Amino acid sequence: MAGIPDIKKDLPMAMTMAAFAGIAWYICFELNIRLFLLFKRRKGLYFWSCVLCSWGVILQPLFIIMADFGVWTNLKASITLIYLSWWIMVIPQSLVLYSRLHLIMRDNKHLRWVLYMIIFNIIIFSIPTIILGILAQATSHSPTLGPINLIWDRIQTTVFFLQETALSILYIIQTRKHLKASSLLNQDSLNGNDSSRQVLHQLIYINLLVIFLDITLLAIQYANFFYLQGAYKPCVYGVKLRVEFAILNRLISSIRGRGSGAGYSYSHGEGSGSHRHWALMHRKQPS
Repeated sequence: MAGIPDIKKDLPMAMTMAAFAGIAWYICFELNIRLFLLFKRRKGLYFWSCVLCSWGVILQPLFIIMADFGVWTNLKASITLIYLSWWIMVIPQSLVLYSRLHLIMRDNKHLRWVLYMIIFNIIIFSIPTIILGILAQATSHSPTLGPINLIWDRIQTTVFFLQETALSILYIIQTRKHLKASSLLNQDSLNGNDSSRQVLHQLIYINLLVIFLDITLLAIQYANFFYLQGAYKPCVYGVKLRVEFAILNRLISSIRGRGSGAGYSYSHGEGSGSHRHWALMHRKQPS
């Protein structure tokens, strides 16, 4: 795109990009190992959403670095794969949040509306982002579409930020309801009350961290730091994905510790469909 400086002449920015890429790669390689070791049956929306998102986080900075530093000279191919890896990184993140929410939310009508919102944003915002981005950066239409693409990129980033924030807040609300229904917030049990409060506090703090990271990403995007936001975004999504996995593990551990012989089996990577997946957390382990 016109007006963007040559990254090869900016050593501090190049080193910053390398640092963010290294963080993203480390997180997602480690997460892939965890996923394939923990889940015996590698199927279901939650499992494959995590896997796809992690692969997107790994591939996007790789493609960006290869394109920006002239290793990959085929502009159309590199830009196309950068945007496809962006799609693999961003869209499954929302599906991870949805499949996690599906575990504790019993209102199928509300769940359908959440899914409709995600599908709507995929169609209206992600697909045009790919098409417009490729046309603006890899074709002769670049001078005309460049400013439009810059504005649209800010819009879609804001939309996905609002969507993920809404899903996180809804998850906190539904988790509290479920813990209360499971007597983890029962005032008659001091230990249960303390445990549930600890889970909720950790859940809130972790989601506040995620929201803060998204806000910093938005700030960099709106400040027109082209190269920085390209490297920072995969890093943020890698951290968010690792945190999402930790949130679910924390809740599972809490419920497993409360029940008599209760436990969650990672033999199922499913997070959508019927509510039997949440019931797996309460079943007794076979003797």
